[in-house]
Amino acid sequence: MVKLELTDLNNGAVFIGDKLNVRTKFNFDKKAEIFWSGIHLITHPPCAKELQISKEEIFSKGKFEPGEYVREKSLLIKSNFVPTIRNRNLNYTLKLNLRQPNPINPEDELVINKTHNIEINARNSGFQAKSPKPISFSISGLNILLTKDIFKPGETIKIGYTSEELKQLEIRLLQNSNLVCYCEAYGQNCRKVEELPPAIAGDVRTQNFEKDYMLLKVPEVAELTYNWLWSPSEKEQFGFRYGAYTKWSLLIIGKKKPEFGLEPIKLEIPITISSGPISEEKVGVDLFSESSAAASSLFDGISKFQKIYKVISIDSDIEKYIIRIKNISKNDLKGVTVVISGLQEGLFETASQLTGLNTWKKGEEKEIVYETKQNITALISILEDNSQQKIRIQSPVSEASFF
Repeated sequence: MVKLELTDLNNGAVFIGDKLNVRTKFNFDKKAEIFWSGIHLITHPPCAKELQISKEEIFSKGKFEPGEYVREKSLLIKSNFVPTIRNRNLNYTLKLNLRQPNPINPEDELVINKTHNIEINARNSGFQAKSPKPISFSISGLNILLTKDIFKPGETIKIGYTSEELKQLEIRLLQNSNLVCYCEAYGQNCRKVEELPPAIAGDVRTQNFEKDYMLLKVPEVAELTYNWLWSPSEKEQFGFRYGAYTKWSLLIIGKKKPEFGLEPIKLEIPITISSGPISEEKVGVDLFSESSAAASSLFDGISKFQKIYKVISIDSDIEKYIIRIKNISKNDLKGVTVVISGLQEGLFETASQLTGLNTWKKGEEKEIVYETKQNITALISILEDNSQQKIRIQSPVSEASFF
């Protein structure tokens, strides 16, 4: 039996552009074999049971001694992630997943999950200010003037107007909001996302054309303008898009005097609702790439200088290598995993093999067998323990051929 624990180190919330840090704990009560374990960030669009936004491997295929194994991992919340939008039911869950062989049916596997809800928040960093712009136009004898096109929740919009041809003028504040779900399996647009008509958030009308302006208040609880859209980078998910939007506009409706015709004037003007005095737009940001602060390399998180382990010897036999490694630190080490792979021609790595060791006493040597049918020039050993010390060792091997 195995017990899983998942602890969110961000207290349930993370900003776009930051890393979501988690601590995982695995307790094996007896020797165990696993196929894979990792963390997934998932959401639930209306056209699918589950959509994976991001994932991070914790353990690859391998065997574990009984004991406790603690690992801390992080997921980068990329700039193209859609923030949590509760009133659109756009929420996120962090899932710890462990896959094991099924002892009853070898062709099947057991899957153990542990979940935790996560809120993703938008932030204003990485944006450039955009100045409000005035709006002025004339159409069919109606002149409209707004000094700006960006407003705060609770702010009053002043709309200047003049006309000699209208008998009535009405202006509506419209909010158009919905999910975006494009899924090839369900047609161009997800059929479970119903098209919604714009909601009227405010309305003002007049028949007094001697006064030259009207006032229309934005609700205090008005949702800010946004247009979030996520697209996957994985090939198997190409064609899928998921997100949400809220757009605001002013609908101008003018009724003419009989002598000027019966056809009413109808015109919609887009505006922006922003929490600040100015709206913000992303500049020079690749929505499908990680931030520069998140740039990583093969050796990220690996301590290259701390001397904890030493490879004592490597022996080869038919289709396997026997590597002896010594704990040369001053402490007993707990929850150690040793991931070994081979290096071919100095460029290509062979399939990895993981061994989990409950306790590795100081001064103790461990013998680990790595099986492969391929000729390799070096063995790569990546060792990690419950204190999150991680070390990579590359050791050359003598030439050997297996037939």
